[in-house]
Amino acid sequence: MPGPVPPRAAAAPRGETPIGVVDIVAGLALATAWVAVVRPGGLDLPFFWDEADVYVPGSVWVADHGLDVTPGVFPDDYSRGHPPLLYLLAGAAFAAFGASPTVGHALVLPFTVAALAGTYLLGAQLFDRRAGAAAALGLGVTPLFMSMGNMLLPEMPLTALAVLSFLALARGRVGVAAALGAAAVLMKETGIFAAAGVGAAVLFDAWQQKTLRTRAGALRVALSTAPLWALGLFFVWQKGTAGYFVYPHHANLFADRPFEAANLVTVFPSLLAWHGRWALGLGAVLAVGIASRQTTSAPAPAPLARWTPSRAAVLVGALVLGLANAAFFAKMFWLERYALPVHPLLLVAACGALFRPATPERATPAHALPWVPVLATALLGALSMRAPTTADSEEHTFAYADVIATHRAAFEGLDRPGARVLTTWPMTVELRHAYLGYVARDTEAPDARYLEPGDDVAFTDAVVNPSSDLADAVRDRARRRGMRLRSTHRVGVAPPLERWGP
Repeated sequence: MPGPVPPRAAAAPRGETPIGVVDIVAGLALATAWVAVVRPGGLDLPFFWDEADVYVPGSVWVADHGLDVTPGVFPDDYSRGHPPLLYLLAGAAFAAFGASPTVGHALVLPFTVAALAGTYLLGAQLFDRRAGAAAALGLGVTPLFMSMGNMLLPEMPLTALAVLSFLALARGRVGVAAALGAAAVLMKETGIFAAAGVGAAVLFDAWQQKTLRTRAGALRVALSTAPLWALGLFFVWQKGTAGYFVYPHHANLFADRPFEAANLVTVFPSLLAWHGRWALGLGAVLAVGIASRQTTSAPAPAPLARWTPSRAAVLVGALVLGLANAAFFAKMFWLERYALPVHPLLLVAACGALFRPATPERATPAHALPWVPVLATALLGALSMRAPTTADSEEHTFAYADVIATHRAAFEGLDRPGARVLTTWPMTVELRHAYLGYVARDTEAPDARYLEPGDDVAFTDAVVNPSSDLADAVRDRARRRGMRLRSTHRVGVAPPLERWGP
């Protein structure tokens, strides 16, 4: 006869119905359909900003140099001292299929699908399918998530790997979670935050269950440190081949940002308030208050045959992920996309809190109330998908697609033989590299930012961003060459561009 199930197994963090193959297939199918329909444009939408200036040119270099990503050999201007896994994947794709927006975006979309489906599965695993579906819906209508889900940047792979590592953890697969964490830190250093969350969850569970000194508990803790070793080995490799452990520019950014009390809230507005997220948060707080007044307890989950961490341990790990981002970016240069891996975990926790007081066994019309904040947030998020943004923040919504359309309109006809276009970043990059999708051939584009007042630079046309601090300088140079404003271009909610010519 089989031996007794260890007492620890009875506290497994699963919902009322264990997830299975049907959940996985349905989650992937629905996530794929969502990503196929809710889009800023086609796969061939030109690359935007940082993907166009750093990650795509860097990946093209890797493709052209035998997939060599050795620090110090792979130019710092492209690598920026980051671990090389994303460059290696994109470089291999470009080497096989050619460098184009379609190839680059096809590479990143599976990560977007995995993040969305993984959010549903994690919510279902920790709570139930309602919580998982609500969390996935909340993520799918987050404009920042859907924008980044269409860009060749590290943030979407980091988000997918964070969600999947927590899903593996919740199912008791610490080795899988550690492997995914190691992949994340080799995408970008900040992948260590999700790995730290997994490690904290394992430690908390061992402390909670008094298994830290057991062989199995110690092995799980040791396994969870694998991503830290992977990142450390990358830094050692970088020191040996490039001469530094941490890219000096990043070290300077960390040192240059003064620490102020206001910095402590850096990551929280986009996490808790933007695009209707405040409604979900308020609903979750009210649900926690209601649950704390209930005297009845939910039935214990059925025993499982193998170890899984407690739900509380997994949520502690999610909290560590969020706090690690908050602490780091209180001092480091910040863009809202950097904290994207926190979003799915936050949504799972909030939706789990919403649906916990409403058990299906006692279903009444009142138990539909948790869907009110979920649907309110979904509606506000959907209405914000193409909303205008502040200057230089168009990547937060599908407004970036309007920026791309505006730039393409302003560049029409500039890619003729002999053209030389005076402008500023990012238009300089967009004109110089035809593979980015803006022009049909590489076009010379001197950058006005690097010209001294007395420099006499020849150019045939000029493109002016009126909001740039160099707008007047570019206009003055154009006038001195006998040019005048020929047209102004603006699509949708994008800022305008001026086209100057003879």
